[in-house]
Amino acid sequence: MAQSTSRGLHRALGCLASTSQPATISSNQSSAAGALLQHTRAYGAPEYFGRPSPYTQGTDFLGTPTDYLERINKRPVSPHVFEIDSATKFHYKMPLNAISSIANRATGVALSTGLTAAGCIALTGDLPGTVEAFKASYPWLVFPAKALVAGPIVYHYLGGMRHLLWDKSKIGNQAEKKSYLDLPAVDKSSYVLFGATAAATLGLAVYSI
Repeated sequence: MAQSTSRGLHRALGCLASTSQPATISSNQSSAAGALLQHTRAYGAPEYFGRPSPYTQGTDFLGTPTDYLERINKRPVSPHVFEIDSATKFHYKMPLNAISSIANRATGVALSTGLTAAGCIALTGDLPGTVEAFKASYPWLVFPAKALVAGPIVYHYLGGMRHLLWDKSKIGNQAEKKSYLDLPAVDKSSYVLFGATAAATLGLAVYSI
């Protein structure tokens, strides 16, 4: 399939490159070009992309560099978080507001997973009994377990309140910097969000019913 798709685009490119062909492209050639675009996104650039091949004279007439494929392979995928040659080095800087945004999504996933697990336990057994059995068997884990549950709940709730506040705010401009969406204001709200979450989580973890 990849070979036939590549041939289709090369024929379309050959039509563009040839001076003896009309400037328009037929619907079949246009479809072939679109199919190759989808193929390239999924599997990478074809072997002869931009180069002379048995199907076309290539795209040298457009100024395509000879190392074009190598450049494509080294091109970072945006918005990729990590560097191409590293699984731990961030490609972009991670300011506090970016971390707070990612944490809001992560806590949402954690809450969905936790509530699903609790629901399954409640449907197939005794959820309060399971909690009491855990407290009796692992008393030293009660505090971290409560913090692990309270932290995502508090953070996601406060993060949602901040988003509701943002929805009612206007984007700041050079003349007036009073919007909650202005970068300094977002940074300040991120500090408040993390601080309030830490304090509330500690209080809820210590508190006993």
